[in-house]
Amino acid sequence: MILLSLVCAVAFAQDDLAEFTTAEKGAEGAEKPETDLSAEFGGALVSGNAIYYSLNGSLVFSHKWLKNKLRADARSTYSAGKADGDGDGTLNDAERSIANQELARKFSSDVRYDRYLTERDALYVWVGGMHDPFAGYDVRVHEQLGYARDVVSNDKTKLSTEVGFDWAHEFFTEPQAEGNNFLEDSDTYENVLAGRVGVGFSHAFNESVSFTDTVDTYVNVMDPADTRVLNSAALNTKLSGTFSLKLSHQLTFDNVPVEGFQKLDQTSMVTFVASIF
Repeated sequence: MILLSLVCAVAFAQDDLAEFTTAEKGAEGAEKPETDLSAEFGGALVSGNAIYYSLNGSLVFSHKWLKNKLRADARSTYSAGKADGDGDGTLNDAERSIANQELARKFSSDVRYDRYLTERDALYVWVGGMHDPFAGYDVRVHEQLGYARDVVSNDKTKLSTEVGFDWAHEFFTEPQAEGNNFLEDSDTYENVLAGRVGVGFSHAFNESVSFTDTVDTYVNVMDPADTRVLNSAALNTKLSGTFSLKLSHQLTFDNVPVEGFQKLDQTSMVTFVASIF
């Protein structure tokens, strides 16, 4: 986060001078700042033979001005319900009397700053973190530096590629971990240096329907077998100028997962999106 602040401070100082120069020459031809803020929410409530509920949502903010772009987002998924403890396919009275058990709990947040060198090329700084105990992570935070290029960019289709270097700190959910003293126990903490290659694609079929897909691959530079692949695809349908319906699928494949956990995680959601501005 300190690195992100330093990079932004230098860029802002440069742009203060650029804005002063633009003001002297006149506002004609100056690019207008773009700001977007959207909120997303979805959920399910089931009762009767099965009893559970799930909630998911996100908040995404972005602001682009001159040669800069700042993006911040926060996402959450939570689910709880009655568990079929004996595995007979039904909930008996004893199982129904037990309090709801957590079925999923994941929270994540990212902040990213892009500094454009040309209309298509940019350098970026990215910091983020997540909490996902069902994947073995009590906390996972990372910092990343990289280069991004827009390969295709027009009114309907966009294709971008990115390469970066990522430094992650992984704190695992292990019974023997007590308090916050993770660094003294190698079984509950890992430091990961990885290279990243990312591809992003979006296409607007018409004014109402669009599709987006991003694929990120992380390779541990100290252990290439430790490879992570993240894919996020979404189909968005506008209901009005402000509201839209979104069908999304997220996939995380970790070739070397936290011990005792599965390699593959998938989440499919239908959510209601409000574009605030």
